[in-house]
Amino acid sequence: MQGKSDLIKIFIPAVGGQGGGVLTEWLVQAFFKEEFDVQGISLPGLSQRGGSTVYYLEAYPKSAEDKQVIFAQFPVPGEVDIIVAQEFLELGRALELGYGSDITTIVTSTHRIFSTLEKLPIGSGIYSDENLRKLASAFSSDLIELNALELSKANGMDELAVNAILLGALSASGALPLKKKSFTDAIEEVGVAVKSNLRAFEVGFDYIGSKKNQGQVTKAGHSWEKFIDETAQKLEGNNREEYLLRTSEIESQYPVNIREIMAEGVLRLQEYQDYKYADRYLSQVNDVFQIDERVKGGGHKLTEHYAKNLALLMSYEDGIRVAELKIKSDRFKRIKENMRLRDDQVFKVIDYLKPDAEEVYGLLPFYIVSPVLSFTRTSLFKKIWRRKKPLTFGQTPTTTSFSGFTRLWLLTKIKFMRTQSYRYRKENALIKKYTESVKIYSEYDYKLGCLIAKSAAMVKGYGKVRRRTMDAFYRFIDNIVFPLSEFERDSRKNYDITLEIGEEAIKLINGESIDGIEQAEKLARDVLERRAA
Repeated sequence: MQGKSDLIKIFIPAVGGQGGGVLTEWLVQAFFKEEFDVQGISLPGLSQRGGSTVYYLEAYPKSAEDKQVIFAQFPVPGEVDIIVAQEFLELGRALELGYGSDITTIVTSTHRIFSTLEKLPIGSGIYSDENLRKLASAFSSDLIELNALELSKANGMDELAVNAILLGALSASGALPLKKKSFTDAIEEVGVAVKSNLRAFEVGFDYIGSKKNQGQVTKAGHSWEKFIDETAQKLEGNNREEYLLRTSEIESQYPVNIREIMAEGVLRLQEYQDYKYADRYLSQVNDVFQIDERVKGGGHKLTEHYAKNLALLMSYEDGIRVAELKIKSDRFKRIKENMRLRDDQVFKVIDYLKPDAEEVYGLLPFYIVSPVLSFTRTSLFKKIWRRKKPLTFGQTPTTTSFSGFTRLWLLTKIKFMRTQSYRYRKENALIKKYTESVKIYSEYDYKLGCLIAKSAAMVKGYGKVRRRTMDAFYRFIDNIVFPLSEFERDSRKNYDITLEIGEEAIKLINGESIDGIEQAEKLARDVLERRAA
């Protein structure tokens, strides 16, 4: 739960006026009871007005050396150990800002206090609880949910009991290295409605304790069987049979924490290309899984990161994919619902597209494009073609018209050419580099392998943005991980520096520019120069 160090980071997204400050103070006092250095702060928000406000707490066990601990004033996205959420949408806001990750335990109440934007529409504007649940499941290592408001009412208490119920749930979860007595003593010491809050604490503690004993607290919040059934319902005929065949193999061969990722990957890739393409994905994931099987105590994190990122890399957005998404019936249905249009109303959808030259010729077969590109690099071509500005092809098809829809539909029909295209060769080279790097560096050090498996998430976007992030990934491997790991391999026999600089480099690399990768490369060079000196 605590990641790479003993520092514990707790983020509390709260609702102004609902007692988030008291909940934070209870946690601070509980840590003091067990000899931790601790700091709790309130970050700016709409306190006392029913709006969003957040609290942040860091704790560190006191050491014999009496080292001074300097705590951070703000949480860092992706590095929060625990999120305790008073209300379900406030949890969604925290996750949208990036505070959830695969090291985060989430303890949340599922009751809702509706936001102004949800109340404004004449119809229902309430955000889907199921979407929030899926988001929380995806960005946590453990999701512990309960309707604290409902529990408080069922036990004859008011809404302010929610905080103590959540504290009890957090204690029962085992996510913190604190005794139950430390929490109850903290409630008594703070002195706010002690009797009722101790009672509420026991309600939350007993509720989660009984759930854990019954085996009902799960990360996904729903069973594998239900997940597969719901997913299979989206498919028809032979597609459904093929999907169920592969998911049954996944169920028999892989642990729970990566089954859904792989099942989602198969679903995504068969829709993107075909089942043959999805089988290639399964084969590559299995190769990495075999490495994971040889590591004791790794929790299959290597396969988890790799399976997720490989599926995304293999379903890169080209012109064919964009066309498919633009003409999907679900898209028109969603637009109609968002615009609140009646059945007798006609609406027009115009898409503004501006693909550049590489996005266009990237769809063509490699053996045609490659010699042409070779010619464009010659001095003769550069004398003929003096244009400096990138060539783009702006288009504005009316997607709801017959002609506009047909243009995009015809583009989707060249999907069979995708695996022979210039763009596919380029993307496949990246995937090969990624896979080989994961395998090589995981043999050096398991944590280093996990770092590489996680790093592919930096490759994102479309067109120019994607090309920049692909370049950043190559440079990350070749100019940062490789020289640092080789230095440590020769002189240190462990990879602490590579891991530390690698993690920092991933944070520095910005998907929208090359500034981040240049800063990261400079950081690696500086470290190597200092070590060499």
